[in-house]
Amino acid sequence: MLLVDDSHEIAEAVSFYCGAKNIDCRAVDNGQEGLERIRKDKFDLILLDIAMPEFTGINMINSVKQDGSIETKNIVVFTASSNRKMLDEIKNSGVKEILRKPCSLDDLTELIEKYRPSK
Repeated sequence: MLLVDDSHEIAEAVSFYCGAKNIDCRAVDNGQEGLERIRKDKFDLILLDIAMPEFTGINMINSVKQDGSIETKNIVVFTASSNRKMLDEIKNSGVKEILRKPCSLDDLTELIEKYRPSK
């Protein structure tokens, strides 16, 4: 799993939780590095904050769309935004889901399990 979020607290909490559940989670704190990781590595799940400075999650989504690879990526937007119009546009852009912050550990676990490959 890749977590792209500029909040160090969120990155630490999610990484700690994933570590406790034996889930490989890599966290990056900016969109440009996140995009590089998406292009370089394969992830079962990409949890993406949209409100980041400089290169936002929306910039990342648009870049992946331009690459023509958004359909092959399990991108889930991880946001506290309540802007319904923006969230609808994001959902229609090819991301798989939107997970609202703050989320429960149960919701996070369910999401991770949904995109985990079958053994």
